Amino acid sequence: MSDEKTIPDMIADPSAFQDDAQFRLKAAQAAIRRECGWHVMPNVALSGVINTRGGSVIRLPARHVTSIESLTDRHGNKLACAYDPETGLVESLSGGFPAGIAAIHYEIHAGYDSAPDVQSVLINAAKRAGMSPTGLVTSQSTNGSSANFDVVTLMQDEKAKLKPYKLGGLP
Repeated sequence: MSDEKTIPDMIADPSAFQDDAQFRLKAAQAAIRRECGWHVMPNVALSGVINTRGGSVIRLPARHVTSIESLTDRHGNKLACAYDPETGLVESLSGGFPAGIAAIHYEIHAGYDSAPDVQSVLINAAKRAGMSPTGLVTSQSTNGSSANFDVVTLMQDEKAKLKPYKLGGLP
């Protein structure tokens, strides 16, 4: 007998699945967030950990950082820093950041309160997803209990609009 576990389907009951405007908006939002590498909007409190290789500059997992409430090493020691709110880059003011997995813990506020260009991409992508004549379900099986869905695909001009909101590399 095998110890292999069955991984549950993402949609437990495909027959009860609703392909509606709310679902398409959420799918488009997820596509935008994947493209940009962070949530973009709204401005919210975020907390988490960062893996680093050390050095004097790190990147927070967000742009448009409106405040850093806390930046500490894994032992809770406060890290002195300066940051660029628009890029999310943070510079150590105390000789460098610690290296390692989950080496830095952060509590910040980040995101845009208003970004009409991002919202227009969201609305257009969601509308496009709803215009599919067969809906979003592309295939479905019964005994394997799986369903495949069209993903919301962002067009090149939409990706260009999102470029200013994407996380970038370190300098």
